[in-house]
Amino acid sequence: MPVNFSNFVTAGLALLALVLTTCNGLTAAERSATPPVGYQLVWSDEFDGAELDMSKWSHRCPGPRRDAVNVPDAVSVKDGQLTITTYTSDGKHCTGMIGTQGKFERCFGYWEARIRFEDTSGMWSAFWIQTPTFGRPPNDPAAAGTEIDVIEHRVSDRTGKDLSGLIHHALHIGGAKSQTHVAEDPNLSTGFHTFGVLWTEAEYTFFVDGKVTWKASPVSKRTQYIILSSEVQDNSWAGVIPADGYGPLESSKTRMIVDYVRFYEPKPNSRG
Repeated sequence: MPVNFSNFVTAGLALLALVLTTCNGLTAAERSATPPVGYQLVWSDEFDGAELDMSKWSHRCPGPRRDAVNVPDAVSVKDGQLTITTYTSDGKHCTGMIGTQGKFERCFGYWEARIRFEDTSGMWSAFWIQTPTFGRPPNDPAAAGTEIDVIEHRVSDRTGKDLSGLIHHALHIGGAKSQTHVAEDPNLSTGFHTFGVLWTEAEYTFFVDGKVTWKASPVSKRTQYIILSSEVQDNSWAGVIPADGYGPLESSKTRMIVDYVRFYEPKPNSRG
């Protein structure tokens, strides 16, 4: 029986394509976001370098914060991903926080990050958008801005209850009552997921893996900036710090891993 070499060639090319389009176990399709219709990508960090791009980010709130210390060593970039590691050294808990304040700030648009949470009791991680004038003036989100918590993630509360599958969205307005929304996704604690918010002049629309999870208003009408963070606080809404801490930097398994952060704005012919 003659051998059909074309079948082998086709199979080989398909396998090669799969290998070439995979990065860190993610296919090109999985790494690509679909922005809202009429929007275009204008800013992003794909974390393709060997260190944090300081032209885009700054280390935020260095030094003591809550029950940890924010240190640059907790933030690393490797293999197309940014990692914020929470660890314990000489009895001191350390973690990290970065932001784009003064380097990238926008009003309105679609903001998205692709994140894998590997959190532990006593700490939580977040992707949020903050205003430089929070609460000034009070009770005026349009002028002062709004803290937009696109996603906050924790694995437990003070009672030790498993909360790893909960999605926390929130809006904080200085001087006014906060708005919060909790959704459930049992797969949230495994693998990467996309978290986004479409911020228009009328409302915020929150997305998880491309699905709408919450809509809220009133909205900020001033420029704001991006923050990626992990925070530690004992006996808090995120539970109790483990008795032996989080382990050293080199082996800690308490991490927030970010594949990308992207911002899209309306195309010129889509405005108005």
